[in-house]
Amino acid sequence: MDKKLLSLTLLTALILIVGCAEEAQETSSASPFLGGTKGIVAEFQDMGIRNERTGQNEIYEGETFPIEILVWNKGEDDVEPSNLLVSLMGINLPDFDNITGENDPNVEEGALSNIAKIERISEFNPEGGEIPLNFIESDADGANYTINLTGSSYNVNLFASVVYNYTTYVAVPKLCYNGDPANTDICVVDEEKDVFSSAAPIQVKKAEEKRAGSGIIAVEFDVENVGSGKVTKQGEGFDNRYDQFEFKMPDATEAANWACTSGGNTDWGRLDKSGKAKIRCKRNTQIQKNDAVYTREFGLEIKYKYKDIIQDSVRILKS
Repeated sequence: MDKKLLSLTLLTALILIVGCAEEAQETSSASPFLGGTKGIVAEFQDMGIRNERTGQNEIYEGETFPIEILVWNKGEDDVEPSNLLVSLMGINLPDFDNITGENDPNVEEGALSNIAKIERISEFNPEGGEIPLNFIESDADGANYTINLTGSSYNVNLFASVVYNYTTYVAVPKLCYNGDPANTDICVVDEEKDVFSSAAPIQVKKAEEKRAGSGIIAVEFDVENVGSGKVTKQGEGFDNRYDQFEFKMPDATEAANWACTSGGNTDWGRLDKSGKAKIRCKRNTQIQKNDAVYTREFGLEIKYKYKDIIQDSVRILKS
């Protein structure tokens, strides 16, 4: 008798567990994005013969060497023409011959932009677009270091800043529009919501819906710079004191019913020292208790200019 009772209890528990799992599976939301934490990725190509033992690029004095950077778009936002700028850093450009722009007063020396769109990753293009940027004048074979070596070798430590405009697309698939706290049949307001971000270095890590008064709802987003780069508003310069960004709701009609702020600023915000910020969107139209209860997708776009620094080196050996 005890064994039968135990078996019945275990069977009932198993049914409940399976039922709950199925219910959770039915109510969870699928991401509309591929997802990821990268935007533009750039890398110096070999600038000489790679020493297998040290991994160092090496050339001999008097030899020229290529300077090419390969750029990939590993995020989910297209980079339109001229929205990427890669600039050589860390070297005194007049010490080198044949670097692009040295003979053209209308072109910034050692800086190149994209002349074509760099496509985002997608279901049909999972690797994303890529472009090569060649920093050598078209009539030259490579860069030439013009300073005589005083020792047996000299290391050229080459850096590049990679600056580009980008957008993170954010979706909360099921925001609850409910003016009656006692009505929990369709959805509940006061809880954390599923939130998804497109592949990009700025991510939304959490979204929480709350009541902000009688019939008023609000949603708070936790924003984070998950990359290692600097962030500023598009069209503005970078500031060593802080990072900043802009945001908006893509649905202009629905946006008229909301006010979005970050740290008291409307439509823009600053990241703290840990690279984090909050965006709070509050609906300014009251939902009545007898209004229809429903869920609806809430969209947000976070726009910014991002800067990464990459580095490589080539060792020049005495002839």
